[in-house]
Amino acid sequence: MESKTFKNWWLLAINGIIAILIGILLIFFSKDILETLVKIVGFVVLAGGIILLIASIYYLKKDKSVAMMMIEAVLSITIGMIILLFPQGALKWFLILVGVWAIIVGIFQLVILVNIRKTLFNKNLILLNGLLTIALGVFLMLYPVEFASAVAKILGIASALFGIIMIYLGFSVRKIKVSTEKDSSVT
Repeated sequence: MESKTFKNWWLLAINGIIAILIGILLIFFSKDILETLVKIVGFVVLAGGIILLIASIYYLKKDKSVAMMMIEAVLSITIGMIILLFPQGALKWFLILVGVWAIIVGIFQLVILVNIRKTLFNKNLILLNGLLTIALGVFLMLYPVEFASAVAKILGIASALFGIIMIYLGFSVRKIKVSTEKDSSVT
């Protein structure tokens, strides 16, 4: 009989600490942080557009077809500039588009439920999921920034609680010893 302890218990504890840090970040998440992140995204999109423009000019000199690349470059530069100049508006419109997308997905879920309801076992679960997805979409369309901020705080609390549980689990696993039997007989 051999005794084996869990040597990687600390991985659970580290994951718990990371989850708590993410939770704290989400709980204290503010509109200023969100605007900064939106500006970073705008800068990345703008930089990507400039790189595409440079690449398309390079390929144009080599007599290659670059029409789509040039269009993508101009669109990326334009979108990047709009995001950088109007970060609050860009965020609001993005969240509204996510809301529209959620409503469409929820409606599709309900249509699927109606069309194949005879073969489904968890009809109520799909119905609930479709209705919640539509409700999420409506809230995102009506109150985009406020609703996203509230969801971030809820996720922050859940992440912090998950982190605490992971740390507890890590230290609990550290104390466990598992017995294994080795069969020495040849069969």
